[in-house]
Amino acid sequence: MTYIGDANDVTTIRNDAMEFFGLYFAASDEDEGKRIDAAFVESFAGRQAPPWWDDGRRASALVHVYDLIAPLDAELAAVYLRRLGRMASKYLENRDDVHGAPPDAFRGRVMPSWGAKSDSHDDKWNTDVVLTGLLAYPMAAFARRVADRPARYPALHDQAIGLITATIQTYEAYRDECHLVESDPHAYYLFPHAYADLKCTNGVSGCEGFRERADKPIPYNTNLSMMKALAELALAADSALYRSSGAATPDQLRMATEEAPLLIAKNVAFFVDHLRPKTLSDGTPYVEWDYQVVKEGIENLAHGGLDLGCLAVILEDQIRLDALLARAGRTERIRLSPALGARFANTFLRKVWKSNELSENVDGSGERSTDYNQGTTGWVWLAQFDPWVWTRCRDTTFVKPSLVHDNHAALLRYRKFNAMKHLSDFAGQNWLITPAPTAVGQTPPTNILDQKWLLVLSGVVIADLKGDSRAQWDHQVVTFSPDMAGPDDPSATSGPLNWAIGHYSIPRPAGSPGAQYLVRFSVESWAPFVSLSAIFNQGQSINSGFAVDAWRPEHFASGTNVVTGQPVNNLFNGVNVDLAVRDTDAWLYRIGYNITLLGKIVFVAPSF
Repeated sequence: MTYIGDANDVTTIRNDAMEFFGLYFAASDEDEGKRIDAAFVESFAGRQAPPWWDDGRRASALVHVYDLIAPLDAELAAVYLRRLGRMASKYLENRDDVHGAPPDAFRGRVMPSWGAKSDSHDDKWNTDVVLTGLLAYPMAAFARRVADRPARYPALHDQAIGLITATIQTYEAYRDECHLVESDPHAYYLFPHAYADLKCTNGVSGCEGFRERADKPIPYNTNLSMMKALAELALAADSALYRSSGAATPDQLRMATEEAPLLIAKNVAFFVDHLRPKTLSDGTPYVEWDYQVVKEGIENLAHGGLDLGCLAVILEDQIRLDALLARAGRTERIRLSPALGARFANTFLRKVWKSNELSENVDGSGERSTDYNQGTTGWVWLAQFDPWVWTRCRDTTFVKPSLVHDNHAALLRYRKFNAMKHLSDFAGQNWLITPAPTAVGQTPPTNILDQKWLLVLSGVVIADLKGDSRAQWDHQVVTFSPDMAGPDDPSATSGPLNWAIGHYSIPRPAGSPGAQYLVRFSVESWAPFVSLSAIFNQGQSINSGFAVDAWRPEHFASGTNVVTGQPVNNLFNGVNVDLAVRDTDAWLYRIGYNITLLGKIVFVAPSF
């Protein structure tokens, strides 16, 4: 039986990815296309629903594994991307407007979407925003990855351009069901007005609910399903590949790169503002939420996982989406933060999970059973906020064999967070940067880009590490990276590198940070130091302890200098720290740091 271990070296990653692909996908691109066609033949004949859910999950899983492999093995990644492209093109070929399906009975036209005869809608043909998002996502995700690496995939350019246009068509078709107004900080899709005319006479449950909710906001997971697709669409449409193509019209570009990011930002705000922050008795923050804003009760595990899985994609695209918002002159931003991610992680660890069984609902209520253990998929990415999430998800998946394509892919993609906790909440940051003088006899730099800089970073970062045993030390590796140049978007002004660039009139390359270049620091010498800053023991201290055992730079990154075209190495990536705490009520809250660096400010090509 397939098992996912802790090892995360390149060889293991490649082997695990190939095993994953062999388990869940057809032997060839052609066979994959035939499988999809066969599923739609059955759905158009009314014998089964279209493959929305399974194929939506399958395609998302393949995106995870492509993203995992792309930096490590270009040839293998190309295999996975071509397969994703075949799947995406087949979804387009079987879209209602392309295939020749009946009109949507509630919208009065054939939709560029994927519908079916629905017994919960008076046995009429109906399309749905959530199901549309499931199959629009692989189209946009494929196109975005081709557009991000156009030189690597020249044979896929035309296909990607066509899929971007097709996804814009799908978005445009549902715009009149979207509440997006200037005066409201929230945006969301609405149930169609025509649902109010449902007769609900066939005895099928659920029909009355659709009728009652006409013109009301659709559930969170159904909104976020479309936001996930639109996030990828916005980035793909903004690419040089699409903007330079004959397919790109001004109106399409405005919808995809200006309106869609605004809709995403306001819809995320809609979701976040309806969360209920909670605190456990030991002070641990977590969060609860309902299925939808129209009261129906607590969110269940499956739909909660879909909510969070969509947020994972939006979070990965957050910096670039915020850059599009800034360029359009908008003040809105994607309201996702490490603090919110930590709350979601605590919800999983303290409410949903218990002894390798998952609860029916996100607040821990309802039945608790291994029958829910497939439902880890949307939660695994929260391991970046607490490594225990990955371990609990992995162990839960295998206590009763529950490995399927989507949780398998998520466990592979986010395994890197298993051994290390990523800290991003700073209590305070300070810095000093000044030109490094040359010694007697040294030739001074003739170009400001060759100037060496002395950079000192100091501050306090939140660790929030709790002991788990009175008998032994609990060890945890953490990593953090102080603010060097703000987020990689055009609005970024914070950090020592941006200050130095402005103060010393260092010329920037053409384009925008985050899109055409990244501001980085290439290190020549370094001397980090990390220490305890705040600790706490809740009860009587019995054999409690706190330690900073060691520290070292995170593995340096490398890239291409966009000014010189030459490779650049030793890009500062933060600091790794070995921490330890002992006693069940002991907390290591904060660590202090002082990092001295000598190096150069460089402008590096992005690697998406």
